[in-house]
Amino acid sequence: MRNTDPLEFFANHRETILRWGGISAAALVVFLILRFFAMRMGGWKAAARRLWREIALTAHAFGGPVRAWLRYRRSVRVLVRGLGAATTWRDAERALVAAKFAATPAQPYAAVVGEDTVTVLFAAAGMPSPRGVWRAVPDDPRAWTAVRAELPSVTPDAEGTRPVVVALGERDRECVFVDLVVGPAMVCVQGDPRSGPALFQAVAAQLDARLPTGQVVVADGVHRDVAGQAVREAYRTARGRPPRLGLPTFLVTPELPDPLPPELTEPPRDEPPLRLLLGGPGRGHIRTLLTDRHGRVGLPGTPLVVVCHSLGAALARVLPTIPPVLPPVPAPVARSGVDHAAWFAEEEAGAESTAAEPRAAEPVAIGEPAESMAAAVSARSSTAEPASARPAPESTATATFLAPAAGTPTGSPAVSARREATPRREPAGAPGRPPVTEPPTGRDPSPIIEPTHRLDPSPPAEPTDGPDARPPAEPTPDQPDPPTDTPTDRTPDPAPEPFPPGSGA
Repeated sequence: MRNTDPLEFFANHRETILRWGGISAAALVVFLILRFFAMRMGGWKAAARRLWREIALTAHAFGGPVRAWLRYRRSVRVLVRGLGAATTWRDAERALVAAKFAATPAQPYAAVVGEDTVTVLFAAAGMPSPRGVWRAVPDDPRAWTAVRAELPSVTPDAEGTRPVVVALGERDRECVFVDLVVGPAMVCVQGDPRSGPALFQAVAAQLDARLPTGQVVVADGVHRDVAGQAVREAYRTARGRPPRLGLPTFLVTPELPDPLPPELTEPPRDEPPLRLLLGGPGRGHIRTLLTDRHGRVGLPGTPLVVVCHSLGAALARVLPTIPPVLPPVPAPVARSGVDHAAWFAEEEAGAESTAAEPRAAEPVAIGEPAESMAAAVSARSSTAEPASARPAPESTATATFLAPAAGTPTGSPAVSARREATPRREPAGAPGRPPVTEPPTGRDPSPIIEPTHRLDPSPPAEPTDGPDARPPAEPTPDQPDPPTDTPTDRTPDPAPEPFPPGSGA
């Protein structure tokens, strides 16, 4: 290399030298530019932190649509699974009615139904302590929760109207329902121009599917595929339809009638004759469902915020399977002076006593042959009635069982005591008692007189000797001789026939 001419070397490697020189010059220029901006940002470390933050924000912005689509699909699945089951709607209604009785005078306005629990939200300043199946929610003092399996199966509500619940969406993978009967008679859906009309149409579709025919009047302009009446005519039609089966009439309209009827601005009553679902701003005493551009809906004045952008897609799949609104269940017994709390207390007391003391089974008629039944009845009659009170035997077999037992005079104190102490025979198959066995075939089923405690004291025996002895009484000619039982008068007892198959013995 020492003997190489530099000019010759440069001439031979001119392209390579120029290429690498250009690259080095460009790198130096870039370094100087970066250093200039880094020094303005506060140094190399501060510049690196800001650079990584900008990269993260860019990735988050480009990944936002993907995450929103995934959340939307998950919300649709949750609503299809929840709203497609009729038990979800029934549990929401039962929870609202049961909570209304337990928290009177507070009124529940919404129910959040999960997999195993249901949470009821109240709109009241002073809430009573939870009782019964209800438990307090730690984070929300105006909410009660209960296990779905512990809700009462029947919720009578004869004094008010049945809750008319509609789904608003999902929250934390739980279906959220709101009661349109509680609160103001006018419910307004407004907010974002895209999510607001979608929620308004979804709620209107649920009302039309759940309420009886004729209880929902739809005005023109609610949906492009539904041709309704003019707003003023629709209001007159809905006004002329009274409540039916305890369920009010709903008017679904995109705007208020003009001029505004005065009854729409009145405070709510116990049973309003007409309720409005308005797709826009309202006037007077109203409740607002406010939507935003992120597909969420909230109730102003309450902490409830629900994801509603997937409600329309879910209802398109499960709308034919949505159960109708049940009318109010009448009270079991109409009694004056007894409120609902006392009635439920009596039901709980009755349920506890029934669980503690099971009822005995009802007697069951057992088919038996006529001969064996007559023999058994005659055998019991021989120990329960004296010979003088029994009628004359009609057959040889009956006369055999009517005969008194040997060694025991008919009508003696032992027989009387046995008759009084013997309990009533329970039917076969009663719970808690051994089965009654019939006497074996070929044996005399005459009763066995066992020594028992005397219930009726007998008179003292008279002395037979001594100064106080009395002579035996002579029989009078009017008194018949006592019946005698001799071995020659008895006939062999016929063997009772066995029970036929399927007789129930």
